[in-house]
Amino acid sequence: MQIRVKIHKVFQNTGAMKAVASVTVDEAFAIHGVKLIETNAGRFASMPNEIRKDKDGNEVHRDVCHPVSSSARKEFEDALFAAYDEVVAVKAE
Repeated sequence: MQIRVKIHKVFQNTGAMKAVASVTVDEAFAIHGVKLIETNAGRFASMPNEIRKDKDGNEVHRDVCHPVSSSARKEFEDALFAAYDEVVAVKAE
């Protein structure tokens, strides 16, 4: 799988959300609004989601799209955080 990442905005020293990115998979599918999150538990990608109400009226967040296997998720997140780390390193220079 070929993954191209564009980091749009980096948030430094503002909490768990570190950046927002767009991802293109195999030059065929674009995903915008992917959030890069880092907490004490680790790093992960928060996929674009929508908020709906369940049958009891409670808000529920549901991913609009997502990797379907753990290996695809790892490859996706590795590409995202490699691009993020590169942008942060350049800004630190």
